[in-house]
Amino acid sequence: MLCLAANAMVPIKDATITEEQAIALFYQRNLGLIAARFNVDQSRAEQIIASAIPNPVFSFYVSELSNQMSKNAESKFLPAITPMIQQLIETAGKRGLRMEGAELGTEASEFDLQDVTRILTNAVRHAFYGLLLAQKNLALAQDNLDRYHQIMDANAMRLKVGDISETDFTRIEVESFKAQADLGRAQTALQQARTDLLLLLGWPENSLSLTAADVWPEAKLAGGVPEEIQLTRKALEKRPDLQAARVRINQTGKNLELARRLVYPDITVSGAYARDPGNQFTNTGQLGISVPLPLFYHQEGEIAKASVAMNNAELNLRQTDQAVRADVIKALSFWKSADSIVRHFQQSVLARIEKLRSAQEFAYQKGATGLLDLIDAERNYKAMMLDYYTALANRSNAWADLVTALGEEVK
Repeated sequence: MLCLAANAMVPIKDATITEEQAIALFYQRNLGLIAARFNVDQSRAEQIIASAIPNPVFSFYVSELSNQMSKNAESKFLPAITPMIQQLIETAGKRGLRMEGAELGTEASEFDLQDVTRILTNAVRHAFYGLLLAQKNLALAQDNLDRYHQIMDANAMRLKVGDISETDFTRIEVESFKAQADLGRAQTALQQARTDLLLLLGWPENSLSLTAADVWPEAKLAGGVPEEIQLTRKALEKRPDLQAARVRINQTGKNLELARRLVYPDITVSGAYARDPGNQFTNTGQLGISVPLPLFYHQEGEIAKASVAMNNAELNLRQTDQAVRADVIKALSFWKSADSIVRHFQQSVLARIEKLRSAQEFAYQKGATGLLDLIDAERNYKAMMLDYYTALANRSNAWADLVTALGEEVK
């Protein structure tokens, strides 16, 4: 089910927002989603038009404007007046078919809105995880620079007393300059990630210092990892784009039947009252029926056009069905791979690289290892942590893609 935010505007008083708050802001402010809602409103307006009954047509005629035209020359001149009302009567249930087709069109538009929301919500999640990754990388770059500053401060005293060479101290300075450059690039990446998210959120007030809450999604499927067939069946039931395609087949079927019934002509009934004082019969009534005769054209073009539309709707349903199956299989595969990488980091890599860096720093302080080994340990730690944060972001994005492929929201 599509759950739009029911609360009032979500202000950004605190600079840190959660994923749920970001999605709530998106529901309220995203221009693409607002435009999709307008499409639903337009479909409802077309539904009102389709259900409208043709208005009667009133005509008023005045004749015999000259008294010379009167048969009774001695009578006082009075013009003849003829009010007339005409009413179109649609036959063969065409109005009912139009109403049913318009109702199905509104239902399809509502599914389209859900599908747009599904896709754009996934984009919000990706942007949120991108901002969180940029924050992690910035914090890592800052920590790396701080450590090099600590090493420089400690070795500045050693340089004065001759415990280390000037070459080794220069190497530390070079690494510090590199760490400073990494910090600048991380700050730029953070601003870009924040901008990408704010574009989707419609730039709410007080958002220039926006930060993402330091929480990655849990990324777990209920009941373990179901088989691909089970997940595919679930997606085929829930995906709004597939439901919209099914509804449009029914809509085009109604339109095709309507085109076929256009062969049956509509009837125009007219009634008139004539008052002619100069005539032998002063007051007369008229009743008429007019029917177009389908002698030369039998709506072949409209029927052919409706048939093509129905064929296209059936083709679109098959294409959408195949796309849903492919989305589920690819998303599940990517998520399994990304999840296994994160688990490997958490179970065997993180503790080891932290222990190795601490051991190298301690050994260097005691003079048991050289500067190059220390620098290599710092570089390895930074590279592995960057890989870990990237793996977390990849798993989160893969999870969001899987949820999107299944056509449901994370509870």
